[in-house]
Amino acid sequence: MSSASSTQRKVPLEVLHLSMPRTGSASMMEAYKILGFSTYHGTDFVDRPDDQVQWEKAVDAKWFGKGRPFERADFDAFLGEFHVLSDLPVIGFSEELLEMYPEAKVVLVDRDLDKWFESYAVSVIPNNYTPIVKILTTILEPYFLRARPATLIVNESHAWFGCHDEASYAASAREKYKSHYAMVRERVPRERLLNYELGSGWGPLCEFLGKKVPNEPFPFKNEREEFRKWMREVQRRKLRDGLWQVVKGVSVVGSGVLAAYVYGYGVRIWG
Repeated sequence: MSSASSTQRKVPLEVLHLSMPRTGSASMMEAYKILGFSTYHGTDFVDRPDDQVQWEKAVDAKWFGKGRPFERADFDAFLGEFHVLSDLPVIGFSEELLEMYPEAKVVLVDRDLDKWFESYAVSVIPNNYTPIVKILTTILEPYFLRARPATLIVNESHAWFGCHDEASYAASAREKYKSHYAMVRERVPRERLLNYELGSGWGPLCEFLGKKVPNEPFPFKNEREEFRKWMREVQRRKLRDGLWQVVKGVSVVGSGVLAAYVYGYGVRIWG
């Protein structure tokens, strides 16, 4: 029995948005919000440090054999306020979530594979291998930071995509896209699944979710630019946090060394 078994969701999980990143997710999240849903996207866990710890535990258990696999109650404990779950790291647990939440509807936004890869290869993959990420993953995060969203994304991507570096990540991306969508379509009954085509507007989504069509245009967000801004901000913030932890650590050590020196010096004088 999960230690979080007594935790109840605050709202029902109504939608598993299991589309790959770079398929209009930012626009879709805005659409869900307009329809009255609370949404959890890949950007949200960065601003929620406790979530980062939980995702790291879930990743370690699933792919690295550390700890026990997460159960529904474990996810409910920190995701229970959201009607919609989407994006990485959520979709890395698609099989588990589909089994745990059979009542949730599922949305897939498909995209031309070559166009998707061009966007993903330019926007997502390189951003996991920037100099800042290398500093974070090799020096700052393992020793100075409480949670490791940069490492989390890289580790999950490596495990989920079956790769070990930037080149193999890019080489496996297309096949992962195809296998992921095939898996979802195979497991989800037709009445529970919406294959949404970007540009279709409110009609198909509102009909599927049983919502009234809003009296405003379907949102469109420049996702590539939004993602770049987000990644830059995340990496800078984590670098800043890591360096501050280093400064504090050095200060503590320095103070200790100074205190020991002064104490020792005093003993020599007064002893």
